[in-house]
Amino acid sequence: MKPDASRALPACFDRKVARLPDAGILLVATDLQGNLADFEQLMALYAAEEDAGNRPVLALCGDVVHGPSPDMNRPGAWPDYLGTPFVDRSAELIRRVEALSRAHRVFSLMGNHEHAHVGGPIVPKFWPDEAAVLDRAMGDDKAALHAFLRRWPLLAVSAAGIVLTHGSPGMTCPRLADFEALDYAGYAAVSIHQMYREDPLGALLWCRMADDGQARALCAVATVDDRPAALVAFGHDVVREGYEVVGDHQICVSTSFGLLDEDKIYLRLDLGRRYRDVHDLRPGHEIRRLYG
Repeated sequence: MKPDASRALPACFDRKVARLPDAGILLVATDLQGNLADFEQLMALYAAEEDAGNRPVLALCGDVVHGPSPDMNRPGAWPDYLGTPFVDRSAELIRRVEALSRAHRVFSLMGNHEHAHVGGPIVPKFWPDEAAVLDRAMGDDKAALHAFLRRWPLLAVSAAGIVLTHGSPGMTCPRLADFEALDYAGYAAVSIHQMYREDPLGALLWCRMADDGQARALCAVATVDDRPAALVAFGHDVVREGYEVVGDHQICVSTSFGLLDEDKIYLRLDLGRRYRDVHDLRPGHEIRRLYG
């Protein structure tokens, strides 16, 4: 792929609500958590779409960073629940995402792990403070990392009727414009258990389960060209089978973290069509295996 800044997506940065293009192929992936090999596979899929003239967009739904600690890569130490073993390469991965976002149609939503760098609560998964570990690994690039993360949107909307979030749609603002008043700063003292019920920002970063009414409420607010959205796609939770359809308006997708390679799923969606509900997404068509 040749770098071309004209292909970048300025409308997907520096705001809480990203507006996706009205045409092209949208590749949706979730929760890489430092898995550079899975990102490279996504970029190979992106390149194939670009070579075919399909004007692809790669949307990462947050939690790009924070993978397993090195002790987990010792012989016999890798736990089955983490799926296919990989080495955390978060620092290299986030640098790649930043560079590609300037030259291609690639962006990420804010995830709860990125939020820990720019105002969110400490995330202790493999380390007592995941963000502190990555900050140290970034060295002199730490400030640039934080500046880049602050530009990430909280959700993305489209004329195709698709809404992208990191967590499940457990809460919404009254109007789409109201999301722009939300601030990533100021949550460091909020407990993780409180975040998902704190406000819409906390819910969209941390909520793992939403009912159909909550999903419909976000879809009703996520109106583009006077038409409400039809479905919400998100990650955050680990679905061992690769995806889970929840009611008529939600799909939870697991592209990377916690899965075996053969179970990893991404979405391939047509931004030029209109989706009616989540049942328009078909296995082998819109719902695809990352490897296979």
